[in-house]
Amino acid sequence: MTLDTPTVAFVTVLVVCLQGGILTALWLIHRDMRGIGFWAVGALVVALGVLGAFLRSDSLPSAALAAANIAIVTGLTITWWGVDAFFGRRPGYGLGLAILAITATGVVYFIVTENSRARIIFLLGIFVLMAGLRLYSLLREVTPGTRFSQFLTSMALGAQAIYYLVLATTVFSLPPVEKPLAQVPFFGWLFLIPMLLSIVVVFGIVLLVNQTIATRLKESARRDALTEALTRRAMEEMAEHELARSRRHDLPLSLLLLDIDHFKLVNDQYGHAAGDAALRQFASAVRGCLRREDVFGRLGGEEFCALLPSTAVGGAAQLAERIRQSVANLAVEAGGNRLSLKVSIGVASLGDHAGSWDELVNQADRAMYAAKRAGRNRVIVGNAEPASAEQPG
Repeated sequence: MTLDTPTVAFVTVLVVCLQGGILTALWLIHRDMRGIGFWAVGALVVALGVLGAFLRSDSLPSAALAAANIAIVTGLTITWWGVDAFFGRRPGYGLGLAILAITATGVVYFIVTENSRARIIFLLGIFVLMAGLRLYSLLREVTPGTRFSQFLTSMALGAQAIYYLVLATTVFSLPPVEKPLAQVPFFGWLFLIPMLLSIVVVFGIVLLVNQTIATRLKESARRDALTEALTRRAMEEMAEHELARSRRHDLPLSLLLLDIDHFKLVNDQYGHAAGDAALRQFASAVRGCLRREDVFGRLGGEEFCALLPSTAVGGAAQLAERIRQSVANLAVEAGGNRLSLKVSIGVASLGDHAGSWDELVNQADRAMYAAKRAGRNRVIVGNAEPASAEQPG
């Protein structure tokens, strides 16, 4: 049993149009997510190109065939741009336009010279390139929450590249004829392979979007909505991980406990909107002083903490002083007024007097209140002194 050209054409156009419809619906549902619009438009352009390529065989002129071939590559290029956009990167517009220019030149040349065999081999080479570019963009950043969908889609793209490469080699090995693809053994059935792989790609994209949304929701539950610092519970989870790593590798670990001085007065005198603005700017100033590996969290109200992996108490104290100065330089706008903030910081380090997260927090807490008692707006390094009953604000 063989598949004739009209059957192959009908099935191909139907599948590609369905894929375009699925991606368009996905974009309409998640219009706030970058990249999906590229995928939807790209799939629809590919569908138009495939339709034009098959219709041309009996009724359309050579110019329409050239337009159809270029449309297919244009659609693939747009979907490649969509991968980069989805992951927050700037799409490679320059390279994409260069590929389209080369494609247009090659297709027109081979049509004018009536060399169908060379045109098909040339296009298959472009298809291999586009599959490779999408594969590279997809795997540039593999995140735990989307690892499965990224690998699934990448496997389908890799299989597509191999298929097109093998097909190009097969066409090259056959004698020149007017319709070279018709000479490929079992081509009607073999043509189903890229369609099935494209279905896997679309399924992978849908899964990637869903996993990305789930990851973002999970991450948002771990972060304070106002300051984007980790919540207390998330901070405790990260702390247990860092404590275990520090003990396992015998590495130092320090904690900063930060409390904004007289913050209640900001809310009382200027309102909660001013207080929220102050908290956001405070958190931004602290993050600007931290390293990428440091962990920043909000324990509640105006109290924050920063966990410093691989940092001894001396380095932690120096960082705390930089944070104090950075906060002191802030100017918060509130109803036409400019507010200044001050912060008291307690420093504690993993060691003889702090072997667990609770002990580390308690030691830093005592140091922070010692800074309050000493006049606020200062850094105090913790020790083993017992906690005082006095807890100034």
